[in-house]
Amino acid sequence: MSLLYSVVLELTAQTPATIPATMGHQAHALFLDLVGQVDPDLAARLHNEPGYRPFTVSPLSGGRFEGDTLALRTGQSCRLRFTLLDGGPLWQTLTRHFLETPALSLRLGNARFRLERLLSTPKSDPTGWAAFTDWASLAARPPRATFRLNFVSPTAFSRNEGNEKRFLLFPQPVDVWASFRRSWNLYAPDALKLEEATWLELQKFIEQRVLVTDYELQTATLRFPKYLQKGFTGYCAYKISGAEAGLSPQAAQLAALADFSLYCGTGYKTTMGLGQTRPA
Repeated sequence: MSLLYSVVLELTAQTPATIPATMGHQAHALFLDLVGQVDPDLAARLHNEPGYRPFTVSPLSGGRFEGDTLALRTGQSCRLRFTLLDGGPLWQTLTRHFLETPALSLRLGNARFRLERLLSTPKSDPTGWAAFTDWASLAARPPRATFRLNFVSPTAFSRNEGNEKRFLLFPQPVDVWASFRRSWNLYAPDALKLEEATWLELQKFIEQRVLVTDYELQTATLRFPKYLQKGFTGYCAYKISGAEAGLSPQAAQLAALADFSLYCGTGYKTTMGLGQTRPA
């Protein structure tokens, strides 16, 4: 059975440190280093193979933000989340590594952390971020007519228009579900993928039936080393118009993809902290 995981690392800072407030690229490097400790070939593939990014990484939480930096004190408790979209064998290897290494040390930029706990089940994490599921369970979601998505870290959609890249800063329904479908088709078992004809039908359904009913959003600017990236955070609520449409096969497909958002994130650069999403 192919499983998906949302895993929370509880960390303790080992020394005082100051790191960039936008540390998604460093969290990305931490994840690849962790994988490399277990499977160097897989870490190299994750880094080098175009289009193969079956994971997401959150920003680090904890510490004190001071302008464009995050200050950490010795003993500071922090959390970092990552998800695995085709993570069965990798997850088993990583957990064995965690269990066999009693004092696992991780580095994020110039900050060093000791791994205190790894949370991988809903019962272990009262915040609700730790979870696991399988593709078949996601695909079997019953139809529903309303959706609420919480965009917890800055989120943006990238669109190429000619030679220019544009970033969209509002979660229009088609852009949101198209993002989920792209990730789904990259990593889901072949039998569960949404083929082009099915997606075109679902896209038409979204355009005609899915309405934004409420939102509270704000923009934020992330300062990566070589560029600035704008995104939005907050929540957006959606509704399928028409009682029969809310019970349709398309409504079930939308429900499956919306629940998948916990694992795949939304939009651009989800492997560097953007697009962390929580369905409600």
